[in-house]
Amino acid sequence: MEVLIVDWAYLQSVAAGPREELVEQAAFGPDDAYDYVPPPGWTWPAPVKARWWARYEFLDTMTSYKAHFWAGERWDELRAFVDAPLRDALDQFSAPLFWDGHTYASQTSGFSASVAPHACRWNSRLEVMLWLLPEEVAALHHFWRQVEPDLGTLREPFERHLTEPLGWIQDFASFSQLVTEWGDVVPQAARRNWAIIGLRC
Repeated sequence: MEVLIVDWAYLQSVAAGPREELVEQAAFGPDDAYDYVPPPGWTWPAPVKARWWARYEFLDTMTSYKAHFWAGERWDELRAFVDAPLRDALDQFSAPLFWDGHTYASQTSGFSASVAPHACRWNSRLEVMLWLLPEEVAALHHFWRQVEPDLGTLREPFERHLTEPLGWIQDFASFSQLVTEWGDVVPQAARRNWAIIGLRC
């Protein structure tokens, strides 16, 4: 999975075909870069190029979305032990991050994500896993401001109640890291009034 933050106003001004090529090259490198391996963290275009995008490579995930799935599984187990204000804010903030329909939603009476990924708005041959417009990114940023100060308080219930290591997210450090990285992506896009795209590798 590759995550881009993009200037949606700029992309809207580009025809659908060239737009796909621009997004694909931003996510996966130039066509002739067969062995291109994105560095972890942020990659920005060279200063001489149009600055309409940036790519974020999640740490320790090997570009796979499995870590996101397992983080959702761990949150499903944990959320019953979290006070309602933090639980509700993290429910909303994590909904696009924890793939496969944020697995806890099907087990939680009355939960409905106010911000959820949706289909790409142009006929794309790219495998788009996540599509969030600038106004949706702004809403996620609001939830992150509620989550960030208290994220560390989840360590105690995590370590008390989630004692069996499972999948890619086996401890609080890995869970917190993934959430915090998403907490870097969202504000970077929100400050620029940009969109977020997640593409399958």
